[in-house]
Amino acid sequence: MRAANILQANGLAVIAGEQGAGRRTSAIRAMKHHLSVNGSEPSELFYLAQDWDDDEIPDSEILPDPSPGCGYLLDATLRSLPAGHIHSLTAWAERLHSRGSCLLITIRRNDWVGDPNLVVSAESPDAIQVARNHLAFRHGSPDRADWLEPAPQRTRGLFSGGSSPDLAAGSLSDLITRNASPTDAVAIAERIQRVNPDQLRRAVQTAAAREKHSADEIDFALREIRDEIRGWPHFLERVLTESGTRGRDRVMLLAAAYLEGKPLELCIKAANAFSGQKEPGARRVREGRSPRRRMVDVGVDITDDDRAAFDTHPGLAMAAIRMDWHHWADERTATRKWLISITEPGAVAERWAEQIGTRLLELSRTASEDPFMPVIDEWSKLDNVDRTAIVSRLLAQAVNVPRFAAATHKMLLEWAKSSVPSRRAIVGQVCSGSYREIWPHRAFTRLRHLLAYDDESSHNAADTLIVHARASSAGFSHVINTVDAWLDRFPQSPTSARAFLALVDPFHHKAILPSLVKLAETQPQYRDFLIGGWRIALSLPEVTEDAYKTLVDWVNAAHDNRLKQGFIFELLVDVRNAHTPLDAMSRFLYGHPDHEGPALIEARRALTNVRTCNHESCVRADCPVVNRKPEEPSPQPGAVGEEAEPEISTTE
Repeated sequence: MRAANILQANGLAVIAGEQGAGRRTSAIRAMKHHLSVNGSEPSELFYLAQDWDDDEIPDSEILPDPSPGCGYLLDATLRSLPAGHIHSLTAWAERLHSRGSCLLITIRRNDWVGDPNLVVSAESPDAIQVARNHLAFRHGSPDRADWLEPAPQRTRGLFSGGSSPDLAAGSLSDLITRNASPTDAVAIAERIQRVNPDQLRRAVQTAAAREKHSADEIDFALREIRDEIRGWPHFLERVLTESGTRGRDRVMLLAAAYLEGKPLELCIKAANAFSGQKEPGARRVREGRSPRRRMVDVGVDITDDDRAAFDTHPGLAMAAIRMDWHHWADERTATRKWLISITEPGAVAERWAEQIGTRLLELSRTASEDPFMPVIDEWSKLDNVDRTAIVSRLLAQAVNVPRFAAATHKMLLEWAKSSVPSRRAIVGQVCSGSYREIWPHRAFTRLRHLLAYDDESSHNAADTLIVHARASSAGFSHVINTVDAWLDRFPQSPTSARAFLALVDPFHHKAILPSLVKLAETQPQYRDFLIGGWRIALSLPEVTEDAYKTLVDWVNAAHDNRLKQGFIFELLVDVRNAHTPLDAMSRFLYGHPDHEGPALIEARRALTNVRTCNHESCVRADCPVVNRKPEEPSPQPGAVGEEAEPEISTTE
């Protein structure tokens, strides 16, 4: 409510706090309340991506145009906002405020260097109360909420048959620590909701009857329930860390956890491949228990179709993976190498690499030493179509995990410049999906680097540009403006020329040239884009063959009435006038023994019969050379740069 009141007065509010303090939830509720008070119902809320570089000021060309009754949420918890950015965002928020919209920024504590009166401090709620409220109001189970009721004075009295109407009340009061996150509290509450009340009451009664025995005997029945609610931590402690536990038990559980749902024989083979499991066969025989017995003993269920499962131990698989990584810090390298080796081409778990990668990503969200990125780095070196697709999907997930967002952006940029084909292919696939929609400028920067090579990744990058242009009118303008900016900023780079030639290919299966030509007939900026793009493409030896082929395709398309012949010839005249006839253009104008045909001859006749424009003293108002500004233009919406990646924000 404090944030909503600040929005009402300023159109801008800041919520500061640490992770788990409810920054995002508070922000959404504040904006909904503010917009509903102002009469915007239902309200429209958008995420505003921090899609610009540190040395770029987010101004009116970068930020979306203010729309009435909209709320924008900017998460600046990963990259702090310098004073210049804050000043620009504050000015934009004033424009939003005048339209009945608002901007709310979430940051880490003490990261705001702007007006302190805009800041609201977020404090994490009491985890126990969160869980109790979740049970009482979300599930309508106030009796289960009472199981968590803090009642330390009754802990022992409960077991002696006190007068409480429900013996289970307070029996789980110490299950949640007060420093637990709200997310963990809700997860525990969900597991409590699945507990059988009668089973818990019987466990409490049994514990009361055995009060004279040792603590282990007293709490045995109750402990089973508590272990299930907590996600099996005590079970894992007993199985994996107590003295006398053999290492093979641990590896068996680990293999089943990473390969949950897969054939049991495969899990056993994977466990045997773990480094250090190379004992002589006779020693393994003398150990007594079979691999299947070991699996059952460490909590793995065996399904009717002989697969490893955890149906009776929900959540045990990830809990085992986390605990293993936590307890055996000195074996983390061996564990990582093992996972890489069993997922190599032809190895036992090759087909299940994606599931292993997903579990590594989940583990790495909280692990002190990240295993996900090193494994992904190794997988990226494999020249394998299936593995490329797997790594692409995993990175598309990782970029949305706060801990990995910055590292993933950087990795994709480095791989886009890499000479390793598999890594470039991964970048191309990532940028063709949701990454392009959420981070369009970052995606376009990486696509431009892919165009440096004339290979499959380069062709796929060009296809992605065309797909984006066909998706919407905004996407069309974005792509044209971006490529136009590349041509101006990198005129000697084949990357911009290849992008241009892809856009003007009339026979591409999703060609946008007809739309581009139609716009060029009435809008000079599109005509200048075509003429200027040809001027650069025809001057670069790296794309000479592609440029000549595309010129021939133009006249063939005009000859077949796919393009308006008269206008195409007018454009080609301007292209000729803007370009010194060398290389591809000279072959086009004056002939080549391998490329002759009626369409080409017709085009040459049209071009040679039109007067030449003397551009040094040209008086034509639409002369593409004289009127094309030589100085570097200001960045267009959608323009991206070199490593600096000048990128704008995007909403979803």
